[in-house]
Amino acid sequence: MSLTKAVSSGLKSGSPIKIFEEVVDLLGAKDLTEASSRYLRLKILETLVGEKWVRDIFTYFENPDLIEAIAKPPAIPYHPRQLAGIYFKVMDKTVEASAYLGEEMGSEAIMEMISESMSSALESNYNAALQTILNVWRGCLPPDLSVAQAMGMRIDSVDTKYATSILAPTSALPYSILEALTQGANNRLQQLYTNLDNAYGELIAQKNALMRSFLTAFSEFYLTLINDLVFDCMYFVERVESYANTACTIILERLTARLDDLNALKARYDVNLVDDETYNTMLLEIQADIQALSDTFDRIKTEVNNLISDYMSVIDATTEDIKTLLLNYLSDAENLANTHINSVVSAINSLTTVSDIKAKVKEIYERIRAYRECGFDYS
Repeated sequence: MSLTKAVSSGLKSGSPIKIFEEVVDLLGAKDLTEASSRYLRLKILETLVGEKWVRDIFTYFENPDLIEAIAKPPAIPYHPRQLAGIYFKVMDKTVEASAYLGEEMGSEAIMEMISESMSSALESNYNAALQTILNVWRGCLPPDLSVAQAMGMRIDSVDTKYATSILAPTSALPYSILEALTQGANNRLQQLYTNLDNAYGELIAQKNALMRSFLTAFSEFYLTLINDLVFDCMYFVERVESYANTACTIILERLTARLDDLNALKARYDVNLVDDETYNTMLLEIQADIQALSDTFDRIKTEVNNLISDYMSVIDATTEDIKTLLLNYLSDAENLANTHINSVVSAINSLTTVSDIKAKVKEIYERIRAYRECGFDYS
């Protein structure tokens, strides 16, 4: 506004005071006067009360017992009456500052300072105390999507009506809630199946290790058994050979003796020292002895064959018994391992969690969709 317009405006009003105010306002003298006045008042306040007056405001927050020494509740370090006392102390300071600085500047100096500069400092104590007290009776903060995901993590044990009551106030869209539920349910399924899969894999590895250890032990045992059998067979052959040699030696000695007797008899008969009757009789005796020795040899041969046959039968039976015993041990160990493995497989096959979880998630989603009257149909 120009000076001419300011004077013209004052003249139209017909008031000299109005003309003066318009001119002063135009020249900026009014702002300067008000600023000087505020500065003067501030210096008067600082001189009269000092900085301790300001520190007292924070002292009430720091030590509420200065207002009223009263037992605090166990939940928070402020008593509700102390909170009210702090409020009135701050209002006292505000009114006192207004008396020195004016209403606008006084309220701005205290209340704006508290709301701006002290908002962070009071958030976790004074403000938190108010929030705690009010939340006990009227806490209404709605859940977020993390609650939906957490509920999905235990969806197999959650009632659908309860889940709906928890998730319905969530501010997200129905299909966003569905996605959070699905993520949690997927984590739950992974948790269930991962444990069973790990158990199955561990049992398979244990079975393989058990079978390898059994086969290694059986191989070593079989080698030891074969070595023992070889040595026993050698000892048996030595004994049979010794017995047969002894018997054959005796028979051969007796045959040799009878041959000598035959030669001597023939020599005496040739020189007519023995008559025909005696000669024939002695020949029959020698023939009988030789036949007896032959029969003895046959019996020994049969006995040796029987010993060998009986020994081999014992060897075969013992080997078969040992083989059967080892195979039974191996079969029992495998059956024991298979029992544990089959129990895990049965547990995996008997899980109906997937279909149950799908049905529950869909039911919760449909309930929320019915509340909101929006959302996609994923049937």
